[in-house]
Amino acid sequence: MIWTKYQDPTQLVQYLNHHAQILLLILDNTGIIQHANRFADHYIGGPVTGKPFQELIRDFHQTFQLDQAATCPDTVHLLEFDTPSGLSQTCRFHFYASSGHILALGQLDVEEISTLSDELVALNQELNNLTRQLNVKNRELTKANKTILELTRIDPLTGLANRRFFSERIQEMISLALRRSQPLSLIMTDIDHFKRVNDTWGHDAGDRVLKAYADLMKTRTRAEDLVARFGGEEFIILMPLADVHEAFAYAERIRCALAKADLIESGDPVTASFGVAGLVFDETGDDIIKRADTALYQAKASGRNRIVIASETPLKNGSDSL
Repeated sequence: MIWTKYQDPTQLVQYLNHHAQILLLILDNTGIIQHANRFADHYIGGPVTGKPFQELIRDFHQTFQLDQAATCPDTVHLLEFDTPSGLSQTCRFHFYASSGHILALGQLDVEEISTLSDELVALNQELNNLTRQLNVKNRELTKANKTILELTRIDPLTGLANRRFFSERIQEMISLALRRSQPLSLIMTDIDHFKRVNDTWGHDAGDRVLKAYADLMKTRTRAEDLVARFGGEEFIILMPLADVHEAFAYAERIRCALAKADLIESGDPVTASFGVAGLVFDETGDDIIKRADTALYQAKASGRNRIVIASETPLKNGSDSL
């Protein structure tokens, strides 16, 4: 018992003021707080000395009368406070009148604390569930955005990069090659007489030819090469770390493989022409594309199914192109 532990009243007062987990308040007869122990100050958000007691409680119905409560020390009064956390809490109070003062002793309502604890656990669980659902939705959204981004960069028929993505990448790769003084080459290729394929065998056959040619180029180029559909039956291959002679050799392997393949399954060969250009100093993406395009035009004009290496002289605006 606390009385046997603290025989000295001074020790008991010290315990009540500094260690007891109860609200101890001494009020004058008007209800002004004259003294509060440490727990009361901490719990209510003190210091509360000098404040009217009834201003600290929530008395929605205006039914609590302090002077009457002090005459009934055995009566329990459930009073609600706003705590520093912003939450309200109910306390069980007894009031004692003594020598011109009122002693108020309050204890936290354990049942309410338990209820609030259960509610907090439930709310935390709900929050965790919502957080998990949000994480799932975010992952789905990220995946969907990635898919959308890929769709904006990929040609749906051939599965190759489209012209838009190629245009985004070429200047980056050129800048890197120039900065590191590394070779870079470009191959432009166009299927010969492709209109004849569509007119003779139909557009489905034409689509099969385009897809098969795309697959052929992917299998005969390196992982670091960028193969793209540039438009219609025209394709473009950007080859970092390859000079114009190496690019010519790759183009020749592609040309020979295409001529031997029976893409239409009719015995009629499908061929392609090629223009190859190697990057020259201070050249832009448009510059090297124009030179490769001019070389492709020359390959077609000189009989098709062949490769022409572009002149290393940068082309001026308005130069011939295919």
